[in-house]
Amino acid sequence: MKSGIRNWHLVFCFSFFIFHFSLLSAQSSSDKTVTKDGKKFYLHIVTKGETVYGLSKDYNVAARDIVMENPNAMSGISPGDTLRIPMASTSASSSQDTTQKGPYIYHKVVAKETLYSLAKQYNVSIAVLDSLNPELTTKGLVAGHTIRIPNMQSQPKSQPTVGEHIITKETPPVATPKDTAKEKKAFQSLVSKQHIDTVKKVTPPVIKQPVVVQPPPVQPTIQPSQPTQPFAPVVTNGKMLSRYNVALIMPFTSENADTIRMSRLLDGTDQLPLFTQISVEFYQGAMVALDSLKKQGMLVDLHLYNITSSSDTSITRLDSIFKTPSFASTNLIIGPPSSTHFKQVARYAASHGIAIVSPIVGDNALLKNNPFTSKATPSPTTEVEQMADYITAHYMKCNIVLLHHHDVADEAYYEAFQKRFKADVAVSSETDSVVSVDYSDNLEGLGHKLEGNKNNVIIVPYQGASFIAKLVNKLANSKYADDDSIVLFGMHNWLNIDALDMANLDTLNFHFPSNDYVNYNDSCTKGFIRSYRAQYYTEPSYYACQGFDIGYYYISLLKRYGTAMQDHLGDMKYKGAHTTFDFHKSDATSGYDNKAIYILEYRNYTIVKDTY
Repeated sequence: MKSGIRNWHLVFCFSFFIFHFSLLSAQSSSDKTVTKDGKKFYLHIVTKGETVYGLSKDYNVAARDIVMENPNAMSGISPGDTLRIPMASTSASSSQDTTQKGPYIYHKVVAKETLYSLAKQYNVSIAVLDSLNPELTTKGLVAGHTIRIPNMQSQPKSQPTVGEHIITKETPPVATPKDTAKEKKAFQSLVSKQHIDTVKKVTPPVIKQPVVVQPPPVQPTIQPSQPTQPFAPVVTNGKMLSRYNVALIMPFTSENADTIRMSRLLDGTDQLPLFTQISVEFYQGAMVALDSLKKQGMLVDLHLYNITSSSDTSITRLDSIFKTPSFASTNLIIGPPSSTHFKQVARYAASHGIAIVSPIVGDNALLKNNPFTSKATPSPTTEVEQMADYITAHYMKCNIVLLHHHDVADEAYYEAFQKRFKADVAVSSETDSVVSVDYSDNLEGLGHKLEGNKNNVIIVPYQGASFIAKLVNKLANSKYADDDSIVLFGMHNWLNIDALDMANLDTLNFHFPSNDYVNYNDSCTKGFIRSYRAQYYTEPSYYACQGFDIGYYYISLLKRYGTAMQDHLGDMKYKGAHTTFDFHKSDATSGYDNKAIYILEYRNYTIVKDTY
């Protein structure tokens, strides 16, 4: 692999090393406890890839406390070492607030409890707790919140525990040769024409103005090709090359990289910058994709270009990258992740005829007047429009109420939903029965519009408005939610609102649009995770999955269409480990926007695809 990085490679290697191994967290299910001088300890046997810092996070103790109890750890720890780890104090069990309902125990978190202590107490894995309580990944364990735990005593031992399909951090899943072969085959199908399909082009029906809805999704057809060459090149006006140059532009290091100290990373005082973590995770996922494509005969030189997260510094750095002689021969540019830096690189890409993809930012403005651009993440406006399509298709027999709040920041989403919904109704010949209600911190107006003899679909197309938490918490605890007749549609970022009680979202049958969804039951996803773990000894994050899907899809287009790949983004659909791609252009002068959206539901304290 070639690199466009010169002076920063030592810092990157340092950052990569620390970041990679700080992620490797594990606890052995066989940890024993001992007592010395009245103080209780866990006896932990170190496994491959574990660090003092990672163990401190798992056990909720300071790294320095582990070192004080194990002086030899100052010079490093090795697999097989036994460490004495102080137990974090927890509240007495007699004060626990727990209730049992069906196969679950609902546990109210008290101060100083940790995921590890709860996993040990209830004899489940941390991954099971994570899978049943998605809010833990964004909010962590918060005193006073109630989490759901499987009741092990109520489940037959011959049956898998709820959530066991999630691949755990602490212990690799035990697989029989038959299972391994099945997942290997499934992963191969992930990187084959079964998941990237050529779309049969049709002429959309003529629709009278002002209707602006898109035609219904076209069913993909698989073109016959050589079984061993799932991405056989298709000759177009572009050039077919023996090797392709791909540039990955990311802020691998921070402008403050020189001030990062190993000791402060170990004791948790400092953390690597967020963009550094994102960049490394994305790179790791992309490398798994490249490895898969290499086995199919696809030869790619991946050039890494480092920028910092500082705007002024990065703009200067980008100018120097543009002057690199080899950069002009790039066939595909991935990144940078920020919109400011992306726009600068996109201008260069347009002037040199190079395809460029925005891997993270979903702003539609990135595509304006630049046909060489595309973005993997749909904008919130696209999500709202797709949500309108879904509601029109599935909920027209219900009582539909559109909530309106005079919030300047999010008003555009309300207007986008209203416009798209009316257009959908006109095409479907349905009666536009949606009722718009103004909301001003009380439920009186909304309550008058709810019907007792129908399901009430309440749509709140606002992303960051401050009133959302108050509305949801009031509505879930009101008389209107008693008969379970409410289906609430909102935005996916609601799960990150601290003031929102997740139990209330569950009560209101919360639905939301999202481009990313990881189905851990899917054999293809399991195959990707196993491949990732085999290389990096840890679990793929959101950005690692994004790196894999983007890397695999776009480089596969290079294999099929050569340097004319940008002209064919709309011809290929993709369903990957994390992201689905279905690209469309708004006009001839714009780039490609990803319109693929899942409608997800927060049900029984976990996220699932809606199965309406």
